Amino acid sequence: MAATLSLSPLVLATPTSTNLVNQHEPRTKTMSKDSLPIATLKNCKTLDGLKQLHCQVLKRGQNRDTSYVAKVISTCVEMGTFESLKYAQKAFNVFKNDSETSGTLFMYNFLIRGYSSAGLGEEAILLYLELVGSGLFPDKFTFPFVLSACAKSLACSEGAQVHGAIVKMGFEGDVFIANSLIHFYGECGEIDYGRKVFDEMSERNVVSWTSLICSCARRDKPKEAVDLFFHMVEEGVRPNSITMVCVISACAKLQDLELSERVCAYIDESEMKVNTLMVNALVDMYMKCGAVDTVKRFLDECVDRDLVLCNTVMSNYVRLGLAREALSVLDKMLLHGPRPDRVTMLSAISASAQLGDLLCGRWCHGYVLRIGLEGWDSICNAMIDMYMKCGKQEMACRIFYGKSNKTVVSWNSLIAGFIRNGDVEKAWGIFEEMPDKDLVSWNTVLGAYMQESMFEEAIELFE
Repeated sequence: MAATLSLSPLVLATPTSTNLVNQHEPRTKTMSKDSLPIATLKNCKTLDGLKQLHCQVLKRGQNRDTSYVAKVISTCVEMGTFESLKYAQKAFNVFKNDSETSGTLFMYNFLIRGYSSAGLGEEAILLYLELVGSGLFPDKFTFPFVLSACAKSLACSEGAQVHGAIVKMGFEGDVFIANSLIHFYGECGEIDYGRKVFDEMSERNVVSWTSLICSCARRDKPKEAVDLFFHMVEEGVRPNSITMVCVISACAKLQDLELSERVCAYIDESEMKVNTLMVNALVDMYMKCGAVDTVKRFLDECVDRDLVLCNTVMSNYVRLGLAREALSVLDKMLLHGPRPDRVTMLSAISASAQLGDLLCGRWCHGYVLRIGLEGWDSICNAMIDMYMKCGKQEMACRIFYGKSNKTVVSWNSLIAGFIRNGDVEKAWGIFEEMPDKDLVSWNTVLGAYMQESMFEEAIELFE
């Protein structure tokens, strides 16, 4: 995208002064007798209804009235659908053509916000380019929306140039814009730039701290995230639930039980309300720290178990080699809910494979077929592995050859299964059939030859 969107000339053209006329509020004109009340547009709840009212606006010649057009655009954006955004853009274009002028900043801001919220980052950035090119000047409401668009589309170069425009216009002291910059740099993996913005802020709020903490937690800097959290508490800023989820996730990555207990102690001492996301994060943290007994007690006391919580516990049990405990969670889900999904069954199949429990594995296979999950690659690969570990090579091959899209993982699962069962010859045959081999494929076959003292065959692999 960087090749198609060049912002540099626009940054240079951005004014150095912000003493501008307030462009984001549409001017309200005195209504004539036949005018359609703006409140009628505002109260419209459906796109079809809004289209009908907009037609009345056009018929009455009110399309050049910025108040009406701005309200059509803002109402469409508030609806938040792709179709409503398309109609907002269409209304905007009709207004520009009829008025032979550019739109107002209010219109641009709403459209940029709408595209950004819908995940259409490139469209939002293009509108920003159009805004600046039309001679209008961005304001403090424009930049957070544009930076959000840059973050969502990972337009790092464009976002950095927007940062330049912010500095040039003197908006770097605005706390909302600074928070948006921290989030943007975090999404682009440029934590140091985000930290620089944070350090230079004269005023910080909970969003400032949370943005930086979450950036560090997600970008493999968990220790920095936890340190920032305790610094935040010392500064007297009260964390919110998003802060807590991020810092708990950082503790899980560190697998530091003592540090995790300190974070949990803060939750208790501050009497913070624990929501579902925090519960799931806490369970994952304790599991990653190996505190299985704590999780078991927690589950026994937990009345409202959601799907994410059950899946988190099951996947961690499987990771720790506690297959029977994972299947025990599945049993409770089948009895009391919630209904298992793809992630649940992936853990259940893996647990069956660990135990070599063919009966349980077959039950999982049947359940997968009943709820229509057999098309998922991860499920099929897990079942191939499970049947191989249970000694049912024919069933594993039936699943493998029944797949329309065989991934490298599928081929590797079958090869590893044959080798595990001592059938190196069949593994070699599958290896030769394999269209695209990766490092795992080569290492698996090479390791099998070395284990069987088949040194000549191993050497032939490199010829």
